This record gives sequence, C-alpha cells and structure tokens, in this order.
Amino acid sequence: MSVQGVSSPKILLITNDFGPRAGGIETFVMGLLARMDPGSTLVYTSDQNGADVHDKKWQDAHGVRVFRDRSRILLPTPRVIRAISRIIEKEEVTHLWFGAAAPLALMTPYLKRRKNTLRAIALTHGHEVWWAKIPPFSALMRTIAGSLDALGYLTRYTKAEISQGVRERDRKKLIQIAPGIDLEHFSPINEDQRKSEIRSKLGLDGKQIIISVGRLVHRKGQDRLIESIARLRAEFPEVHLILVGEGPYRERLESIARRNEVRDAITFVGRLQLEQLPLYLSIAEIFAMPSRDRLAGLEVEGLGIVYLEASGCALPVIVGRSGGAPDAVIDGETGFIVDGEDVVSITDACAQLLRNPSRARAMGLKGREWVTSEWSWDRWAAEFRAALLR
Repeated sequence: MSVQGVSSPKILLITNDFGPRAGGIETFVMGLLARMDPGSTLVYTSDQNGADVHDKKWQDAHGVRVFRDRSRILLPTPRVIRAISRIIEKEEVTHLWFGAAAPLALMTPYLKRRKNTLRAIALTHGHEVWWAKIPPFSALMRTIAGSLDALGYLTRYTKAEISQGVRERDRKKLIQIAPGIDLEHFSPINEDQRKSEIRSKLGLDGKQIIISVGRLVHRKGQDRLIESIARLRAEFPEVHLILVGEGPYRERLESIARRNEVRDAITFVGRLQLEQLPLYLSIAEIFAMPSRDRLAGLEVEGLGIVYLEASGCALPVIVGRSGGAPDAVIDGETGFIVDGEDVVSITDACAQLLRNPSRARAMGLKGREWVTSEWSWDRWAAEFRAALLR
C-alpha cells in the first residue's frame, strides 16, 4: 500500500526484537513489518543463531533485507551509530523505525544530526513505563521523546504513564500503535476429532479445562490460579488447569500445587509452537492469566496479547488488573477483570463461567467479534504506516 504524498520511502527498522527468537515484542514488530510495502523496509538487528535461514525467508517473502550487527544485544553505542549511519547513507534511508523506544531510540539525535530530513518513530511496550518513572532513565526517556517525530503507546494505561515522563510539548507525539491478532490463525477449532485426540493425549477426557499461557514467572499469577483450582474443586471436581509456557517459577508452582493437593489437577505442557496454540486453546472452557504488578508498579503487563489471542479463539478471558491488561477485555462482556493477588476474586470469576457454560460461550463469541473489529492487523498496520510516513 502506498501513501499519497510520499515518494518511494526507504525505511530502516532498528530493533533487538526480531526473529528467529520468539516473543511478544518480536510478534508485534514482525507483524507490522510483514504489512509494509514489499522492498520498502530494511532491518538492522542483533545477531542470533539460525539467523541466515530466517533472514532469507524475509527477503524472499517480503523483499526485506536484514543487516545483522556482530553483537548479540544491540545497544546505542558510537560503533552502532556509525554502522547505522553508513546504511542510512548508502541505502538513502528516509524514515527510522525503532522496534522499542528504550534504549535504541537514544540514537535518534545522532542519526538526525547526520541526516536532518529523517523522520523517526518508535514503538513502546511495558518496560518504557518504568523508564518514564525512575531517574536517570526518566531523563533518557525525555531525550528519546524529544528527538522522535512520533512515539507509539499500547494502551490507555501506558499512555498515561509515559506521558508523565516526557515533556508536555512532546505528549502530542503520542499515538496508539498496538499489535494485531492473526484472526485466521487464532480462531475456534471446531474439529471434534482433533480436540478429542489432544484431550486424550493429555489424559483430560471429561475435564472442565482452564488454560493459561505465559512465561512461568511471579508476575503472571499462575500461583494464585493454582490456589483457585484448590477452591474450585469442591464444586467442580473435574476442573483442570493447563499451564502453557516455561520459566524460572515452574518448581515453585509445582510445590504450590502439591501443597494445595491439586498436583493431579495441573498439567504443565511447556512451550508450544505457534501453530499448536489454537488447538490447545480450543479444548478449554476458560482462559485465565491473573497478572499483577511487581516492584511497586514498575513491572506491569504492557497489554497482554495472549488475552486477545484467546478471545480470537472464542474463549472468555480472566484478566489481572495490571498495567494495560484491562484494555484487552470488555469487563463483564468478553471476560472479567480480577485482582491478581486475590484468590477469592479469581475463584469467583472462574466459578461464574463454569456454572454457566452458555454464558461462557456467549462471552467467548463476543470476544471474537470484538477482536475482529478492534484488534486486526490491518487496522494497526494502517495506523502505523500513517504515523510513520506522515
């Protein structure tokens, strides 16, 4: 798609968050990149194992040429600035796009000094929230915002928090740019045989399944969810929790399950490939990730794309009140917002849905309808292109 008034823009994406490594920011950045005009965008990123095969796929499918720095983590150093400046000059780059504002967009003033016609935009995620709050990072965040032409934000929460950390004159640069959902991939699977096979494989025939997807870390709230399962079993003896993901909290979670005498009601499946996730979501009745803040609100949920993916699969979602996560649900319509520290609140939300399967299904269908309307990649890619190429 071309943008009227802009003649053959050449865009340089500068990011640490690019495949083959998988993650939420990588999904966000690459989802936008795949929807840019073929051949319009170059990528400068850090080195990774398996990069050659991955980068060739981008070249073949989207005309994206990828330049890999020699380091494993890209930082805003003089060496990196010089390397990027050479690419800008050689490739006649007109626009800069930072996959994450902090810290790489600190290079913007230096890059613009070498070519003052550059237009620069940066995305933000969860970590820019604490950058905006804590000295000396807050001063650096002001520098970043001052040097950019546009600064993306995920949710109303992240906009409010980042706004407090930038100068008033730079707040007008804030524009919402959020990730979209691949609604063809994240859609309900109605093939009973496939669902029956996966239930049997996991030993979950006849179970009422709650599923949670995310890194096994304290902030994601899997511990409180396990404690809720212990309470739910009295009324719902067939309730079962599937935990998808890996992380340092696994042993702690297994210990909590044993202590609450529900280890047999918890299945840890580890990390799943992207193509497997919709099938696992489709065998569940409820999606729950009761996230909570950490470090006095410095570590929060930026948005929680997985809630939207679950809604895409027509599941009702239980969302923790952390950061921007509440923006991923219509409370009482597509799911519930709960206090991620309050086991009673989590238990009650789950119980309401388990008691009333027809209501749970209606909420899931409403969620699917909502994400189709508000969280499509086409919508956010168009918003992003307009902000970048303005």
